[in-house]
Amino acid sequence: MSESPSPETDREALSCAFRLFWSVAVLAFLADQASKEAALAFMDRTSRIPILPGLFELRLEFNPGAAFSLFVGGRWFFVGVSAAALVFLPSYLRGLVRGGEHHRIYPLALGLILGGAMGNALDRCFRPKGYVVDFFHAYWGKHSFPVFNVADSAITVGLGVLLMAMFLIGERETPPTEEQGEGESNVAGSVQDRQL
Repeated sequence: MSESPSPETDREALSCAFRLFWSVAVLAFLADQASKEAALAFMDRTSRIPILPGLFELRLEFNPGAAFSLFVGGRWFFVGVSAAALVFLPSYLRGLVRGGEHHRIYPLALGLILGGAMGNALDRCFRPKGYVVDFFHAYWGKHSFPVFNVADSAITVGLGVLLMAMFLIGERETPPTEEQGEGESNVAGSVQDRQL
């Protein structure tokens, strides 16, 4: 029978998870804000800077909606969602770690989500009319993907990684308990007795 982790082990695991979580969140937030300032400094609404001709370009836009220009007009609603994420995501991570889930993929994914959410929330709070600065544009022929930014990318990647982790890591087989092991051995013994 395996021993339960000691309180010191739990505290160390929680500390490591939160260091990674906040580091990733801060880096995603800073990368988002720095890239937006660079876009505002070097581009205007008429700028088109091809990166991959026919596929990807830099193009400055001001987005009044959510990620990828969705749900226009919900400025303060999305600020509220970001504020809720600031409270919920650390609590969710704490619950995962205390439940025995120590894989680094969880603080990494949750940190990306929080950093992206905070990056766009800052725009909505302090930029004129609450517009979010977007400048990445993917397209192909007549098909155009909504213009997005580093924060949108961080949120999308974070959610994708989190979902994969929940399906792939969360469904790991748990070892049989002591009672299950005894039950299986008893069944095997009774079968052998019948064969004799």
